[in-house]
Amino acid sequence: MKTVAVFFDEAGTFAYPFTKKKYIRHIAQLGEAIEACGANFRVVRHQSSYLGSGQFYQSWELRDGEVIETGPVKADVIFDKGLFSSDGTIPVLNCQEINEICTNKYKTFQLFSDYSPQTYLVNSQDEFFDALSIIPGQYKVVKPVDGLEARNVHIGDDEFLKKQDCPYPFLVQEFLDSRSGIPGIVNGVHDFRVALLNGEIIHSIVRTPASGKLVASVTEGGEMRVVEIELIPSSVLDLVEQIEKHMVQYGNRFYGIDLALVNGQPKIIELNSRVSIWDNQQHEVFASTKRKLAEVLVSL
Repeated sequence: MKTVAVFFDEAGTFAYPFTKKKYIRHIAQLGEAIEACGANFRVVRHQSSYLGSGQFYQSWELRDGEVIETGPVKADVIFDKGLFSSDGTIPVLNCQEINEICTNKYKTFQLFSDYSPQTYLVNSQDEFFDALSIIPGQYKVVKPVDGLEARNVHIGDDEFLKKQDCPYPFLVQEFLDSRSGIPGIVNGVHDFRVALLNGEIIHSIVRTPASGKLVASVTEGGEMRVVEIELIPSSVLDLVEQIEKHMVQYGNRFYGIDLALVNGQPKIIELNSRVSIWDNQQHEVFASTKRKLAEVLVSL
């Protein structure tokens, strides 16, 4: 029987993302979908545990909300939710190139600059202040080159941003003013995500910020709701098509495009190869997402 393993970067039974019980539940639901397709499911962690040819010296299974250590495992397929360095002996969903494009926000900008906010990579205070003076608008964005869950993302005017403690290098970006919303979907500031599995849109969501905030992140107190695929604006579908033209060359892939509509035109906020798969109880589309993921993983 085939074994599918999901890989996370951090070592330790309860390291990220299992620092929160809800994330254990989400991954366990994926495991159940994989087992329903006739395969075994395991969690593996940290590159140092990889012995080559699919062998890991440590693994875990998820049962009844518990994380249970199960010792060495031979994985036949890897679902990379970290930055797994493959030796090419077993198939991987989300190869290193996909992860690099999605996690390195400056690389995202370089590849898709026509659809991105003005962005500068800064390595010193002089470069930082120069970027602030060049980028138009009252508000700008400062963010890490590689980050998750809106951690260390700052939005504000020049004086506010100069007071933030941001280790170099980091990115300085034009602020995407999405206050005009998306007609028929959301009013005001938003972050619209389209999740794709091998080129197929399998769900879309919109997130809105908490009152008084500009970062539309659920981890920062924002709200999320599902958007029916047929409601996705044609301009967003055109952008998805352009990005997919580049990404298709990297094979099996599951990633999200986070964007905002500015004066009716979609602009990329970021690409994300570590897409949240959410709880099945939140909406049937998340159960469907896991079923489709399971089918692809077991088929590899």
